[in-house]
Amino acid sequence: MNIIIIGAGELGQLVAAKLCSLNHDVVVVDTNPENLEAASESLDTGLLVGSATDVEVLKRAGAKDADLLLALSGDEPSNVLACAIAKRLGTKKAICRVFSRHLFSQADGITPASFHIDHVFSPIEESVEMIYSILQNRILQQRITFQNPDALVDVVNIPLNCALAGVPIRSFSEEETLKKVRLAAIIRKRELIVPHGDTILMPGDKLYVAGREENVTAFVEWLSHDRSVPLESIVVAGLSPIAQRLLLRLQSQGLKIRIIEQDREKAEKVLEELHQGNPLVFQGEITNPDILSEADVDSCDVFAALSSRDENNILACLLASRLGAKKVIALTSTAEYMDILPSLEQAGCWFNTTQIAANGALRLLSNQTIRVDPELRALNARIVELILTEKSAFVGKRIMDCGLPQGFLIALTLRGDQVITPTGDTVNQAGDQWIVFTGSAELQQVRRHI
Repeated sequence: MNIIIIGAGELGQLVAAKLCSLNHDVVVVDTNPENLEAASESLDTGLLVGSATDVEVLKRAGAKDADLLLALSGDEPSNVLACAIAKRLGTKKAICRVFSRHLFSQADGITPASFHIDHVFSPIEESVEMIYSILQNRILQQRITFQNPDALVDVVNIPLNCALAGVPIRSFSEEETLKKVRLAAIIRKRELIVPHGDTILMPGDKLYVAGREENVTAFVEWLSHDRSVPLESIVVAGLSPIAQRLLLRLQSQGLKIRIIEQDREKAEKVLEELHQGNPLVFQGEITNPDILSEADVDSCDVFAALSSRDENNILACLLASRLGAKKVIALTSTAEYMDILPSLEQAGCWFNTTQIAANGALRLLSNQTIRVDPELRALNARIVELILTEKSAFVGKRIMDCGLPQGFLIALTLRGDQVITPTGDTVNQAGDQWIVFTGSAELQQVRRHI
């Protein structure tokens, strides 16, 4: 595809790099020459200095023949206007980054379609939804969704007294919940393991569980036992826009909510918006151990450091984990932290808003799920979707007869509206969509036969 990206910041560069790796032709437009200069060091794309709201600039970028425009800059009005102009010039599809859905009003007939925008996404809302989803269980660290809403991969941290820990997986072959899901991958001490019947799960392992949403959820609840919901208490450190939206989402759940915030005016404003829950507010730095102790971090179910300062969030989570918080969540925005945080030994949940925004944009541009996953990338692996064509050498064969590489694991097969947890006896059909955990070399080997 011919793709125009508006904005050469961290988000624009991350999305451009992913699209270039998939052999798309990309042009990046930005008003700041320094952003484009930084992008030129790592991207093999066209670069154009100019305003995305300038018709001539968009023409030079190729808007008349472009398949897609991704408006990813930090200037919301410019993103909207760029989409409108590009679509009038001939661009086939426009996706727009916004910061608030209040930009539109369905009741007044002011919708994204009014500006010729095909899809909008909000990194703030995407981040809130991502964080909220993992609050449903204390061992849950990440939820990976796909175009098919019934397909799900949950990432869980294996606790000390877990039923699966210390014994071979095949020992639980009679467990009904285990039959309905696929244990797709394990990350243990920076090593990726493809599990089989003799694999022994260890406390601290990060386990990827794939299947239908209801089956994965049931399995994670079985695995966690008393660590499952209900969540009773949460400490939110730092009142960023994401933290404020999350608190509004949580206020009706009857939780014991404690807030740490240095800015008194900001805290008072948030308290006015929260009509339920009666949260306690502790004024001070989120990295102050005395403040953390005063907020009873040692007894909370979840400690979420969601301020706008990455380093403070990371340090606060390390302190909270040491004090005894059962689960810690750190929010960052700088792209470089995507590769750094997963290497920390502490069992925490690390979210990066740039990564979340990139995946939000990529999810909207294709009928397949394209993801940026730094932790797997650091292990030279990835989650990828492959569609079997009618000419594929694998069609009509059982999976066990396909001669697939050892490091290539089919976690799920999507067949129409069906979500299939495949076994060696599953017979492949044309049009099947494989969700695969694989390394780069193995992927290249299999692609030749797809």
